[in-house]
Amino acid sequence: MPLARCTSGGGDGGAAAIWTPPFCTIVAADTSDFSYLSCLRCELALPDGAASCFACGGAQPAPSRVYRLLLSLATHDRVVPVVLFDRAARTLMGCPADDLARFFAAHPGSARAAAEALRGEMCRVVLRSPTRNRKGAGAADERLRAVSIVPLRDEFRPVVDALRTLYPRG
Repeated sequence: MPLARCTSGGGDGGAAAIWTPPFCTIVAADTSDFSYLSCLRCELALPDGAASCFACGGAQPAPSRVYRLLLSLATHDRVVPVVLFDRAARTLMGCPADDLARFFAAHPGSARAAAEALRGEMCRVVLRSPTRNRKGAGAADERLRAVSIVPLRDEFRPVVDALRTLYPRG
């Protein structure tokens, strides 16, 4: 799907194209592999278990888990695969990726429940075409990126709140 047909920006040639559909519905969320370890200094993706960044040598602050949440969004005429990185994903999830990873580990089945909680949620989203200049970029780099996402339902609760209701401490 060429984004150029539905852009409302990016006319300077070098900037990524921006698309803001009137509304979207989340039709699927992949919560099985929703985050990665990142250097907080240079933002490089690190292998799981890394204690420091091999690129910048940063050991302080320690690497942190950040979101890379994959969604399928339905617009009025198509379904598009989208990736939400940390800031946008926190809007939906309601907590840092480290906290959600610990919650999923402590509560079997909660990752599937998180995906179900997102399904059907209507939102307003600003999408950007993927950047192509990052070394080692994976498949998620080919997806549209959500720059911002705003749930439209007045009663919207972040996913972690719904999960805490389903899986109370005990």
